[in-house]
Amino acid sequence: MQRIICIWFPFLESERLIRQNPELSQKPFVLITREANRVFTSALSKKAISMGFVPEMSLTDIRAAVPDILYYDLNPEQDIRCLRGLLRWASRFTPRVAREDGNNLYLDIAGASHLFGGEDRLLNEIQSQLKRFGFTVRLAIADNRSAAWGFAHYGKGRSNITGEVLRDASKDLPVEALGMSYASTNLCQRLGLKQIGSLLDLLRASLTSRIGWRDLNRIDRFFGRAADAKQFARHRERLIEERQFFDPLATNAGVETALETLLEKLCRRLLPLQQGIRKASLRLERVDHEMLSFSVEMIQPSVNIDALKRMFSYHFEQLDVGFGIDCMILAAEQTAPLSCHQLGLEDSKKHGHDETLNNLVNELSNMFGNRHVQHFSPADSHLPERAFNRRAALYAIREQSWTRPQVKRPLRLLKKPVSVLVRDKGDKKPPETVYWGGKECHLTALAGPERIAPDWWREDPEWRSGERDYWWAKTGSGAIVWLYGVSCGQTDQWFVHGLGS
Repeated sequence: MQRIICIWFPFLESERLIRQNPELSQKPFVLITREANRVFTSALSKKAISMGFVPEMSLTDIRAAVPDILYYDLNPEQDIRCLRGLLRWASRFTPRVAREDGNNLYLDIAGASHLFGGEDRLLNEIQSQLKRFGFTVRLAIADNRSAAWGFAHYGKGRSNITGEVLRDASKDLPVEALGMSYASTNLCQRLGLKQIGSLLDLLRASLTSRIGWRDLNRIDRFFGRAADAKQFARHRERLIEERQFFDPLATNAGVETALETLLEKLCRRLLPLQQGIRKASLRLERVDHEMLSFSVEMIQPSVNIDALKRMFSYHFEQLDVGFGIDCMILAAEQTAPLSCHQLGLEDSKKHGHDETLNNLVNELSNMFGNRHVQHFSPADSHLPERAFNRRAALYAIREQSWTRPQVKRPLRLLKKPVSVLVRDKGDKKPPETVYWGGKECHLTALAGPERIAPDWWREDPEWRSGERDYWWAKTGSGAIVWLYGVSCGQTDQWFVHGLGS
């Protein structure tokens, strides 16, 4: 048997904004949606509702009544992200949680409520914690999702309904609590059937002819005579270690010592699973309730406590503990199977080299940021500037090996070809003398020409001139350059594209 908690956030949009801007808690404001030529309210703060405003009012009408009222654009993406975060938070009570449109979360607590002292105490715990987060909620427990939704939205206060009393407890609820379509709900109200109790005495055939089988099925789901259409997604257990301190930690050294203890516990749980940490997050709660968050990533899954601690230490250099840290939460956000290595005379040397390189990538990426440490891998293209892929080294697949190109390519490819001035306008290719960087350079041809054509399917402004003839040449100072010429009317214009050896 299921026992479902429905958590409804009636003011999620406005309270999420207040969490980001606490000064808004004392001001009325509205969240608006712009559609074509209409600008109307989609959500309101509690103070705005107390002034008589309702959703879908025109912003013009609201500003006519209160000219200085604050208004902001509705941000559904941020609201969904907030709900996902609350869904992860709710998984601490049960692994079976779900989210639906309408700012609702569902928890199947069958077999789990006794861990929190019973269903009523669990409701108290959920409500008190969400209130501390700044959210107003309405809660209900029932034997199915539809009934829990109905009592959370239309019940009087907090509801704890069992199957035996569901029929009697729901008699006074409005028919909207059944979740029927707008047409069926409106029809029932016009017929004077405004409460669920007035529908219970009607014959089933009479109901079917009036509201149709789809809405009749919604009534059956409400009373548990039909299964809910949507199933719960089972969330995997999050690997979390938490520690609270009676005496707040007042120094960075104390935080590092406590972190080492949490890492030992977390890695001890991962070892039997043959899993290692790829990404870990650390949350520090100060005594003034401000949350500090840090995260580190590893190129290979790791249970090396010293290495993980060292990655976090880069964030601690600017750590401000304020009046002290009273809670630390360490979570393994991403894990992966630990890699195994065949040890041998040659393999051990290669493994040692790979491990040293991985440690370097870890250090640099966590010190300077993932985007600043990049890895190059080969790509299938005949154009030199497209013959490689570039991405963050932490996420790169390094199994791809570079093969020797069929034709010689420069060791250093310039980011953009550099134009050089040709003194001799003759037909000599490449030219014998050019001016590059303000200096005169005498060139001696070594190899060429090699004709390279652009990708015909791409609109690349750098290749607007069409095919290029590349040459290798040696300067008077001994430098090897890779240059090409393009026709510009009666003369050719030359560019240096790379340097060789």
